[in-house]
Amino acid sequence: MDFLALATISPITNSLGADVALNNTANYFDGPSVAQGSVGTWFVGGTVTVVDVSGATIEVKLWDGTTVISSSRFILATGAHASLALCGFIASPAGNLRISVKNTSTTTGNIKSNISGSSKDSTITAIRIA
Repeated sequence: MDFLALATISPITNSLGADVALNNTANYFDGPSVAQGSVGTWFVGGTVTVVDVSGATIEVKLWDGTTVISSSRFILATGAHASLALCGFIASPAGNLRISVKNTSTTTGNIKSNISGSSKDSTITAIRIA
């Protein structure tokens, strides 16, 4: 293993700066994203925190705008908030790597940027590995 190469790995990280309203049940809304370019193989992972005053069905995907790297679906209880982490690998991304969220049942949900008080509640990190 080339430890010198590992020492030069520089992750790209970005956190959501403001809440994102999930105000249309037909659309995915982008949460945190990074601009990494289209060259190389990347390991990418992140977390989004979602809240809804009503109960909600939430769909989440980690992708580059074309290829879905990882996805999930969960049920959010009324007034609750939940965090979901996704990760995976992608070669030659077609666009910015991002986590997008769709609330399929209500228009009252939000992707939260700072519900914890630490300003990192919805964050993505990408690391070029090749």
